[in-house]
Amino acid sequence: MGESERVAEPPLRETGSERPLVDVLLERIENLILEGNLKPGDRLREQSLAAQWGVSRGPVREACRILQEAGLVDIQPNRGAVVRRVNLGDVLHEFDIRAALWRLAGREAARNLSHRQMDALDGLIAQMAEVIEAQDGAGYIKLNTRFHDAIVVATGNRPLVALHRRLFLQARLFRRQSLANEAGLDERNADHRAIVAAFRAGNQEEAGRLLERHVFRNKQRFIANIQRGSGPAAAVFADGFDALDGEAPGTGADNLIQE
Repeated sequence: MGESERVAEPPLRETGSERPLVDVLLERIENLILEGNLKPGDRLREQSLAAQWGVSRGPVREACRILQEAGLVDIQPNRGAVVRRVNLGDVLHEFDIRAALWRLAGREAARNLSHRQMDALDGLIAQMAEVIEAQDGAGYIKLNTRFHDAIVVATGNRPLVALHRRLFLQARLFRRQSLANEAGLDERNADHRAIVAAFRAGNQEEAGRLLERHVFRNKQRFIANIQRGSGPAAAVFADGFDALDGEAPGTGADNLIQE
């Protein structure tokens, strides 16, 4: 059995999911890539996937379009959607880029956030605490996304918002698995509380530093997941795990954490 015919999940009509169909399809395709069942160069056969999952081709095609925007698949003439060769080194560099952007976002958001907006951020933190207690990983991811989106929109910096959107899509695959495989969500939410405290104090530099540190800590967790075998399969990356040779577990964050 080859390419997207390796799928063994039940038709969606049997899952009883209330989530948007395209989101469920994205997660299923991402799982196939993360687990190495779909390898770089493999085709995503829309008709086969649609038939096996009991859906029309339209939602499958839309999921493939989102994956193309995220840089995880290429759309090739006469072949359709093909799993892209992703370099682990590029993924690690993207953490560094996002850290720099979030330092800027933190400084700019601290200037612009109203008390009402900060109250809304505190409300999201409280909801995240509830879903963490309930061990609802999917709920946490949704609320976490809303939290960070609210901060970047508050900057009023449209080019930054556009960059955030593109990098968010590129990191979606690995962020979702990292969140699903770790027990450190309370620590992530503690970061959120410290960030909002800096906003309320009007401390622009501290808000930026904390958001930068937040991203570098996420990079540490991602590397740790790979090293203990709970991260993406080596087959996901064109360079395997070679990029880890120059990365210590604390790369990028140690000095920030000690400030």
